[in-house]
Formats: sequence, structure tokens, C-alpha cells
Amino acid sequence: MKQSKRRMQTLLIGCVVFVAVVVGLGWHQQHVAVQRVEQVLSRAKHAYHGRVVTEKTATGQVVYLLPHKGTALTRALRHRAQAALPKQGQHRVVLVQVSTGASVVSGVQQQRLTVNRYWVKARHDHQQTVTAQSLRPVRAATGQAATVADIVSDDYGRRAINYAAKQALVAKHRQTPASLAQVLDLRLLNSMTATNFRLSSRQLTVTDATGKAEVSVPLARIQMYLKGQTSPVASGKVIALTFDDGPNSATTPQILKTLAAAKVQATFFMVGTGLTKYPDTARAVAHAGHEIGIHTYDHPYLPKLTPAAAKDEIYGKMAATYYQVFGQLPTLLRPPFGALSLPVAQAEDLPAIQWSIDSQDWRSRNAAAICQRVQATAEPGGIVLMHDIQPATVQALPSVIQLLKAQGYQFVTVSQLLGGRLLPGHQYFGRGDERLVTAAG
Repeated sequence: MKQSKRRMQTLLIGCVVFVAVVVGLGWHQQHVAVQRVEQVLSRAKHAYHGRVVTEKTATGQVVYLLPHKGTALTRALRHRAQAALPKQGQHRVVLVQVSTGASVVSGVQQQRLTVNRYWVKARHDHQQTVTAQSLRPVRAATGQAATVADIVSDDYGRRAINYAAKQALVAKHRQTPASLAQVLDLRLLNSMTATNFRLSSRQLTVTDATGKAEVSVPLARIQMYLKGQTSPVASGKVIALTFDDGPNSATTPQILKTLAAAKVQATFFMVGTGLTKYPDTARAVAHAGHEIGIHTYDHPYLPKLTPAAAKDEIYGKMAATYYQVFGQLPTLLRPPFGALSLPVAQAEDLPAIQWSIDSQDWRSRNAAAICQRVQATAEPGGIVLMHDIQPATVQALPSVIQLLKAQGYQFVTVSQLLGGRLLPGHQYFGRGDERLVTAAG
């Protein structure tokens, strides 16, 4: 009996010792795993020559390796870093190395993150490297977040980029009139001091306050508006034919037939009422490869309207109708009668296309007079104003093209003539003739 009791005591003691050894071994292994993580972090900190910042959060520790003393720990940077913390395990740490690279704008660098995640689980340390992610651009001199003013020269460039972002948003999903109006009212990059964007060699991305992408615009679409960038205009003896007030189901197809026979591309500025009546004719113009702008919905004298009413003529009814026909937002505006006031120009973001050669077809309604006037006033880099709703223009167009070709002219669209860098608040009368809208109305 005593021997049995001693054996039980010995066994119990053995179990206790075994458990203690196992627990101690487990604690030791875990302690060693934690030490290994700390050693890796210590080596990384000591080897780094920039600024090191350590922050503790409720779920772990974040170590930032920053390239500049002035590099700010922005909300977006913190959000990205904290989101990378491991979701499980103990001793959770992320090591965030912030680096910079070349940007498409001088004086601005692209900030990138490389994130290493560390955690201890089941007595072992784990490590995972997250692929480098692009963050917001920074000023090369200070490392502080770049603003819109660092990438564009003036507010006209900001507005042009903002509109391009809205075009990209509209292209992503099918829009209703209500959702289209909401997109057009979005602020996005709402000032020259805004920092809610990323800029890479491929695209500009507008973000929200946490750094989440709202919309991305291909760089090719907006690069001409960035500092130091240019947009080539058409050289040589070129001229642009433009047609207002259409489409019309009787006359516009005849204009298209003449242009196709002569292998000439033109620009059509359409009114909303015409688009509503003749959407198939309008689509035929687009399918033929011609450029299409807008001429407002009802063809009013814009300076006499309130900015809100003018905006509705350009963005409201007109944009909704244009989108219904073409599935995109318009890019060019020809103001009716060539009249545009400063308040109206500030309410919308389309460049205004004027003209330098007036055929006065609406006045003469005579084919011979139209030909004579265009031939007499034609100039290289000029924009010709005609109307595709005028029967006399239909009759005159073959001769107009023939006469201009005989003078050595080549035909281009307005955008080809002027280049892609067309700005809101500006009006364009021809190649090299760009003016600010200044009239008070």
C-alpha cells in the first residue's frame, strides 16, 4: 500500500515536472521567437539612415522608416500602415519603409510603401512582405505631401483634370440622369491645396480622406495639363471645318456624304433639341469618325442667363441628352452666338470653341456667297463656322472643300488643330489665338 502511494506521488511529481518543462520550453520558444522579431526590427532601425518613428496601437506596433525629417505621418499613411497589421497571433508588428521615386512632374516625387509584417504564433515567428504600394506624391525638397498646386500651373488645369476624372467615373458604370447629375456635382480635387490624389507614370488617382481610390484617370488623358508638359498642335497649312445647330435628319446625312467622299474630318457642335429628335443621325456623325461637341440644349444667349440656368443648358439637360446618345460626357462647348460671360464660364468646365472664319451661311443662304466668303477669309490654323441645318451649306460644301484643297489646305478636327490642352475658362478662335473669358456678362 505504501509502495503504491509512493509510486503515485512519484508519478504526480513527474507529471508536474513534465508540464513545467513543457510550459517552460514553450515559454522559452515563444520568448525566443519574440526576440528574433525584435532583433530584426533593431537591425532594420540601426541600418536605416533616415528618420525612424515608432507608434503603438491597440492591435500592435508600427515602425516607420521615413526618408526625410519633414516627411509627415499623414492620415492616409497611418491608415495604410495600421491596415497592414497582422490580424492574428501575438507581438504583431509592421515595419513600413517609405521611399520615393521619380514623378512625371519636376519637383514632385512618388512616395511608395514597402511593408514587412511580423507576428508570433504557435511559438514561432512569422514574416510577410507586402508588395510596395504607391502613396500620394510628395515635394522632393521637403518630403511633405504634394498639393494640386505642385502638379498644375493654375486653377484652370485643376478644373480640366477634375472634369477628366468625372468623365472616367461616368465611363465606369451606366448612368441615370440623377446619377449623372451627382457625378457632375462632385468636388473631387476641389482646390489647389487639395492633397487627395496619387500620381504614377500610368495614371492619376483621386482618393478619399483615408486614401481609398475614388477614380483613376489614365495619364495620357490629363498629362498635358501637368506642369512642364505640352500638347502638340497641328502644324502647316491646316484648317478646321465646324458645323453648328444640328443634327438634322434631312441635311446632316448629305453633309456626311460630302465629307466622306472628300475624306475630310470635321467637328459638329450639336444642340440638345436636335439630339433628342435625331439620335440616329447624331450617332452616324460619330460613327463616321467626326468630332462632336455641344451647342447647349436650346441655343440660348448664355450671358443673359443666371449661372445656374446656363449650367443646366450645358450640364443638365444637355449633358443628360448627350450621354443618352453617345454614352459619355461632352468635351467641347461652342457657346451660341459665340457669347460667353465670366460667371457662366466659372460654372462649367468645358473649353469654349469660337471661330475665325464665318461663312455667314445663316445670313446669305446662298451657296455661291458661302464659297466666296470662306475662300476670301480662309487662313492657316483657322476655324470655319458653318451650319449643317442650312440647305445652302449642303450645296456649297463640295465647292468649299475643293477650293480650300486647291489653296493647299489640309483638314483637321478642332482638337487636332488646337492640341489636347484645352482649358475651361478659355476660348479658342484658331491656332495660336487663345483668350481668357473675361466679360462680366
